[in-house]
This record gives sequence, C-alpha cells and structure tokens, in this order.
Amino acid sequence: MLRSTYIDETVKVSIIGFPAVGKTTMMKMLAKRPIEKKYLPTQGFDLKTVQFGDFKLRIWDFGGQKNYLKTYLKDFVVGSDLIFIVTDSTPKNVLNSRQLIDYAKEIMGDDCPIIAVANKQDLCKTDGRMDYKRVEDLLHTKTLGLTAIDPEERRRLMKTIEIELEKVMFRRSMKE
Repeated sequence: MLRSTYIDETVKVSIIGFPAVGKTTMMKMLAKRPIEKKYLPTQGFDLKTVQFGDFKLRIWDFGGQKNYLKTYLKDFVVGSDLIFIVTDSTPKNVLNSRQLIDYAKEIMGDDCPIIAVANKQDLCKTDGRMDYKRVEDLLHTKTLGLTAIDPEERRRLMKTIEIELEKVMFRRSMKE
C-alpha cells in the first residue's frame, strides 16, 4: 500500500479515451459500483472518489466525444497525478489513441505517468481485437491489458495505480 507523509492526500487520476471504450466501466470498477452492460455515453465528465490507504483517489472520467476532447481536454488533464488512456483494443481505436497519448504528453511533459489501458481483452479471440502486448508495441507506452466488466480485475488495476503513484510520490519528495 502507498506510504505517504501526507494524511488524506488527494490524488487526481484522469481516464480519457474515445467513446465506448470502457472508461466509465473502469471508473465504476475502481469505485466498486455496479457495472451495467448498457452503453450510456458520458456527457462532459464524471467524478468519483475512492479511498486508497491514506490517499483519496479523485477519478475523473472524461467523455470521449470529439467535441469534448478538442475543447476541454487540456483543462481537464492539468493537475493529474496519473493518466489512463483507454482503448477498446480494436486496431482503429488503438491508432487513434496514439494521438491522445501524444497530446497528453505535450500538456503534462514528464510530470505525470501516462498508461494505456487495452480494454476488452476478453474479446481478443472472438472479434479481432489486439492483445495488450500488441497494443503496447503500437502505442510505445506502458500498457495494461484489462477486461473492465470483470470485477476480479480491480485488484490488478489498483496494484498498477499503487506502483505508479509510489513513483509520483518519490518524484515529489525529490523536488522538495
């Protein structure tokens, strides 16, 4: 578990990606909320707080419609401690996600880890989606394979967050 010298430290985790890739499902998984299989696009953004040891994760789920991404993405990700770029692992979406990664890196520089999430890994064998290693090779970014509709995956996702936030906290302490 994360070790912090700060009590009740709030950490901003941003989840971005194009429509219908599983961002909201991923956020619901983290917040231990029921996951519905009906698709309802996020309008603007959604925000949840998850207690994680001494930390409060403020998880921002940003709508994937192009007009939101073009207009608000820069303001949305500023101040993030960790950014997840979610793709549904289809070839087209993976290639489009490269643009989001580049843009997020342009905004944040090296101040914030950016991790790709190759979601819908349960569909790789049935409909031509790419496995997470192939996604990682194409995106040139650390990638986590995930099936966000599977609540058993939560532990792995939380472990990834823990590891990345340990690095963030270490960098913060080195700057002080």
